Amino acid sequence: MSKHDKTCHVVFQTHWDREWYLPFETFRHRFMHVMERIMDGMEKGEIDQFVLDGQMAAIEDYFDVCSPAQKQRVLRLLSEERLIIGPWYVLADEFLVSGESLWRNLEIGMEMAREYGEPQSIGYLPDTFGHISQMPQILQAFDIDNAILWRGIKIDSSEFRWRSPNGEEVFTVFLPEGYYQPVLNEKETTSALRTFIEKVEPYTNTSHVLLTNGGDHLMPSWENMNDKIEASNKAGLDVISSTYEHFMDSVRSEVSDLATYEGEMRSNEHIYVLPNVLSTRTYLKQQNQEIEDELTRYVEPMLTLADAPHLERYLTDTWKLLLQNHPHDSICGCSIDEVHKEMETRTMRLRQRMDVLKKEAMYRVGAQDLSMTGHATRKPFSDMETFTVFNPHAYTYDGWVQGEIWLYEDSEIIVESRDGKPLETVILKKEKSRHFDSPTDAFPEFKEVWHYQIAFLVQGLPALSIQVFSITEEKGPDAQLEEKTSIGNEFLKIELRGSELVVTDLPTGEVFEGMNRFTTSMDAGDEYNYSPPVHDVLTEGVCIGAPEVHHHGSIQELRYVISLDVPVSLNQERTGPVDQRVEILIDVSIRLFKNDPIAQVSLHVQNSAHDQRLRVGFPLQKNIEASYSDTAFDVIERIAQKEERFEAEKQKEVPVVVEPSASFVYANRFSFVHRGLQEYQVTEKNEIAVTLIRSVGWLSRDDLRTRGGGAGPSFETPDAQCQGDWRFEYGFGFQDEAVAALYQADRFRRAPLIQQGNKAIPSLIEFSNPYIQVSAIRQKHDYVEVRVWNPMEDMLRTNVTTEHDLFHKGEKQGDKLIIPSKTIQTFQLFRT
Repeated sequence: MSKHDKTCHVVFQTHWDREWYLPFETFRHRFMHVMERIMDGMEKGEIDQFVLDGQMAAIEDYFDVCSPAQKQRVLRLLSEERLIIGPWYVLADEFLVSGESLWRNLEIGMEMAREYGEPQSIGYLPDTFGHISQMPQILQAFDIDNAILWRGIKIDSSEFRWRSPNGEEVFTVFLPEGYYQPVLNEKETTSALRTFIEKVEPYTNTSHVLLTNGGDHLMPSWENMNDKIEASNKAGLDVISSTYEHFMDSVRSEVSDLATYEGEMRSNEHIYVLPNVLSTRTYLKQQNQEIEDELTRYVEPMLTLADAPHLERYLTDTWKLLLQNHPHDSICGCSIDEVHKEMETRTMRLRQRMDVLKKEAMYRVGAQDLSMTGHATRKPFSDMETFTVFNPHAYTYDGWVQGEIWLYEDSEIIVESRDGKPLETVILKKEKSRHFDSPTDAFPEFKEVWHYQIAFLVQGLPALSIQVFSITEEKGPDAQLEEKTSIGNEFLKIELRGSELVVTDLPTGEVFEGMNRFTTSMDAGDEYNYSPPVHDVLTEGVCIGAPEVHHHGSIQELRYVISLDVPVSLNQERTGPVDQRVEILIDVSIRLFKNDPIAQVSLHVQNSAHDQRLRVGFPLQKNIEASYSDTAFDVIERIAQKEERFEAEKQKEVPVVVEPSASFVYANRFSFVHRGLQEYQVTEKNEIAVTLIRSVGWLSRDDLRTRGGGAGPSFETPDAQCQGDWRFEYGFGFQDEAVAALYQADRFRRAPLIQQGNKAIPSLIEFSNPYIQVSAIRQKHDYVEVRVWNPMEDMLRTNVTTEHDLFHKGEKQGDKLIIPSKTIQTFQLFRT
């Protein structure tokens, strides 16, 4: 086909970053002007229809501040289906948020859109920095059978089928020239249209091409767009005002034999995927995972046990607040400093909600009172001589429970189960402090108390339940400080040798040297891409002072301090380091628990350097051919990309060598589990290198070695240097398969929770197979929604124990379930 055979579908749109190179409120004010032009153009017949970027947050933000008259104008255009909205709440990054967050994002967006009409049924993902493997399955769950993408695509055709690992597919359109195409805003419209069609024509298989007329924060120019289209048609082109749905229907009517692409898409052969946003401002990733875990694995399940449906609106609003941190320019850390400070404010508010909602759950189940005269026996100012533990897992938990209690007395204590059985207990720390409470019917008050950090070993903690424990006065093992350099348990022996660890996998006898190695290199990149300077400096950490080994009975702890003597920053030319030096200090604490195959590591990093990349490495001796890591609803095998290049062509990125990880990395039986450390690399030295901090000072630059051009405005971002004190938590050990590492990551991230209270609540539901992954347990309408997924290549079989009726797609389930390979399933549990 020639260009004269093509029908060009013009879809008027604006891509709306809520916050990026300007803060939210500044962009919102701009949006008011954009909306004025959109409404004016449609009311005058200059524009037929307009797409609001596939996300509901923009119109919600507008409704919060616009006048009643303006809102009525918008509502009228919505009712006429000229202003097109949905399906998402926000356009989130796909790799840095959980699968459940993506699910709720789409659910909330579609529910909001249906309040005004019908959402567009388009899987619109125009600017995400790559795409997860399970997106087709997520879209199909909401009856969306198509997608529109730009970044990450390797296929040389603008139409193909995209298949999830479980076999579900969506018809997909690739935007070869991207979504930023305000062609009709140009003066020489016909010429610009002809040039655009010539560019995209080689990718097409039908007589239709798509022009997404608009761009970041843009409105149509103050001209009659329909007149411009008519003028182009008179000049010999075939141009129509269209919608994404009309374009999709037109293309699908002509294609039959399409190529199929399976899995995630992170190729940067066509356009940047900006891979190092995985580690920019790591603190944002840590904070986000903390809140995601709190909301999905503690707050919602505990409120479900409490049977508190009246909180649905409150929880939806809480989800919106969380999702507002998920757009790609937000959670990726690639905005101006002011944006990310506002994100931390949202996180602060979310933490407040998590705290009060957990207390609300305990109040609703009758485990504690908010007042001095309520019905529960546990009143404000009652100490934790009796307390509860919530098991967030859908399987029976065996292992250590850690947390804090407070008592009025300074005593030697151990924990007892409800039946009076003493449990192995370790007091990790004890200090005199104050406890504050503010009853709803009495004066607020401080009490002088003792705070205890404790750990105790439980067997058979029922799944998704609240259990009662008590404190009794009895002397436990004394803590001992030893002049040693090694610790060990049944699974691991860990010895500090120099500045690195020698780790022995005791069941196999394999010895690994050089583990937990800290290194820095210079970073002349920006918030999007790592880029080493021409004259790089690699610094290895050295141990300073004497290490300490603390024995707390069945818990052993190795502590030591690492120092890195690094350049203060890059030189003015950004070609290498300045002469001045500064010290990065890392306090390392490694704990081994009896019967636990994972060594738990806590780091306190004091960073005073600029323009650095700090990583921790684990060399695995043998060749690493592939690694495994998790993303939303999937575990993916990744062929090791060890060859690293540093000279990018113009408008190109060097090949991607870093990989995403939601909670674990696995290779050659070694597993690394973490919170918020979502970038790793398999190096040429067969080392798993995990990024802790990238210190960069620019939103974007156009002088990187690893990217041949800018990726945004070149604003300075001093806070992205990440100076100050930071804390990181991760663990390592050895397992026989990747899914076992995922299981250990789940236990590491979502431990049983100690709470004030004195009432037990029985198990809601239990799965016998611990490899089944829980995504959601929440009260929804008159039933409990239970969402799980199978991370395995094979079908997953599990027994189910519950006192309630379990349904899937309207069919009652028995006491045995089979979850197909790589499949997400949502069940309804009706209380009996």
